[in-house]
Amino acid sequence: MSTAMSTDHEKKRIAVLEDNLAQAQAVQRWLESAGYDVIVEHDGRSFIERIDKEKVDMLLLDWDVPGMTGIEVLIDTRKRVDYLIPIVLLTQHDDERDILHGLESGADDYLVKPASERMLIARVVAQLRKYYPQTQQKKQIEFAGYVLDEASRTATLPDGSQASLPEREFAIAYYLLAHAGRVVSRDALLKHVWGETDREQVGTLATYITRVRNMLRLRTHGLGISSVYRYGYRLERMADAPDSNID
Repeated sequence: MSTAMSTDHEKKRIAVLEDNLAQAQAVQRWLESAGYDVIVEHDGRSFIERIDKEKVDMLLLDWDVPGMTGIEVLIDTRKRVDYLIPIVLLTQHDDERDILHGLESGADDYLVKPASERMLIARVVAQLRKYYPQTQQKKQIEFAGYVLDEASRTATLPDGSQASLPEREFAIAYYLLAHAGRVVSRDALLKHVWGETDREQVGTLATYITRVRNMLRLRTHGLGISSVYRYGYRLERMADAPDSNID
């Protein structure tokens, strides 16, 4: 396994071991939506073979998988690469003895299924920040007095107040501010936030857009998100607001 550090511009790559197809797809979708590159294997031996050939930055392991169990993969990895890579167990084993066994075997963290998307991403971010502090650079975007901080998912409003946004609301706000003044297609937003273009989510997207408007109090500060018929949305300064540098 390659344990070379990622450079700042590289996506972190997370290897997922999960034999339940639906669960694997959900975890992959959540991680990719959060900005990570993901590889998935469904049995322990295939997983070991793959991570021996490909560079990965983190392991996310189910316990009960064919070939080699997640615990066996964990122990094998720690023997070979020591503590150069974060490893998190995601399993249905919720007995205290099992949790202690997992942590004593070398897991950095232990999540019991079913784990929510928000909790999983929070644990992943925490471990990556711990192992790769030099690549956790602060990412911010500023526009029209707003400052959005990607690391904390907080928005500082032009009046100095702050709002903490849930994951999807923040992703939408960040994307729209990054493309301020330009029309953004619904497909692009769906792909960015949900990881796939699913037209059944169009109504849900509209609801999230409304939440973003309200959470950021856009109208109060002279901005609006306009709907472009049958296409998408545009974040823009309202006609009666002072001039801005929207391009």
